[in-house]
Amino acid sequence: MIKTTRIVFLSCFLTSASLVAMAASAQDAKAPAAQAPSTIQPAPFTPAQLRAMSTVRLLRLGHKALEAEMDTQDFATGLEAAKIASSRGDREATRLLAKIMARHEVVLQGVDQAKLERRLRFEALRGASSSVLAVAGMYDRGEGVPVDTKKAAEWYLWAARVGHERAMAYAAYAYGTGRGLERNEAAALKWLDGVNEGRQRSTLLEIGWALALGTEGTTDMASALRFFERAAQLKPSIAYQIAVDLERGTRGIQNREAAGQLIRIAAERGDSAAAMHMANALSRGNNEEDQRQAVQWYSLAALDKTNLAAGQTLSRLLTLRPADELISLIITGLDKAATAGNTEALIGLAYAYANGIGVDASPEKTANLLQAAADSGNSEAKYRLGLMYKSGLGVTADLKKAIELMSSARESGFPLAAVALSSMTEPAMTGSAEESGNGPAVVPQAVAQ
Repeated sequence: MIKTTRIVFLSCFLTSASLVAMAASAQDAKAPAAQAPSTIQPAPFTPAQLRAMSTVRLLRLGHKALEAEMDTQDFATGLEAAKIASSRGDREATRLLAKIMARHEVVLQGVDQAKLERRLRFEALRGASSSVLAVAGMYDRGEGVPVDTKKAAEWYLWAARVGHERAMAYAAYAYGTGRGLERNEAAALKWLDGVNEGRQRSTLLEIGWALALGTEGTTDMASALRFFERAAQLKPSIAYQIAVDLERGTRGIQNREAAGQLIRIAAERGDSAAAMHMANALSRGNNEEDQRQAVQWYSLAALDKTNLAAGQTLSRLLTLRPADELISLIITGLDKAATAGNTEALIGLAYAYANGIGVDASPEKTANLLQAAADSGNSEAKYRLGLMYKSGLGVTADLKKAIELMSSARESGFPLAAVALSSMTEPAMTGSAEESGNGPAVVPQAVAQ
């Protein structure tokens, strides 16, 4: 199976680390005792030191490599220790080495691959599942033996049958792509049932891309789409990511028809970005049906409260005064999105109530909706609500409150707030009803909106 494999050059790592440690020790010897560090890291073992150790001690070091990260000294030392112990014929060390290889997916350097394969095969035949998987990998990659995908698949299936999860994923890949086995989608999906969700998702994607690109000798886009769709059931956003790659050809293959299918699948399952993609494409059409579907997709996208662009678009469509049927759909979409917490939808719905578009005009509801958006930090809502407090439209007139809201909108960068704030705080060149004590000036409703 074509997988990403990490190669560990342990001899160089250990030798260079030893030289660095020796240089550091020499430098420390020259320094005054008073300047010695409070904690001294032990120098890593040299290859010669490891070879001089007992097998028992090597095994203790080897076990650390199972849990250590690959870029740590514990891993490098532990893997080298396990290699040395295994080369002495210790069966426990060979099994430990197989576990390290399986868990970290490493290709060993500085070992006799043919001898290692024989030792691993010996342990595999005695029931060590990690050894079974290690032998499968060696046949898959041609390490110590000729590449033989059929034998690799047989060994993967063996390890899968005894419950090794990684082997189950490999078996699924083999059945899904036909690498060493006859293609069988049902069998591939069956093996993935026993795999954790993260590995299941990644394996489905690997199978899908292998079939889309033909990297295993078979190109089958229809089958690839089924595996992609199965991955999207686990995470809807995956379908949209794949679709974008297929649409742009970033993976080496461009297929706009397949991309369109995946975008629709992702959108229908609630992916906000995919729904926006569908809506934008339909909004370019001139017929009424396209516009109706575009509104429905924008409404679905706006249910994601972080998708402010969808809320803005619905609001903008409302200002164009479309046909009554579309107005009803837009109002419904804005209402659901506003309930979901989309602040741009709150502003759009406030505009509808301010102007009586698709709903009965209500300054009070307008103010309530703007207040909810302002409480979420929306600068435009603060600006519009500030005008309403200045004029007393839908709320009790309160110049102090109006100035607070307008100041906050200005600090947030809303462009009209500075001008409006000046009119509230600076005396006008000519007299006004407000300045002469005859009550607050009434701001035209169109301005408040």
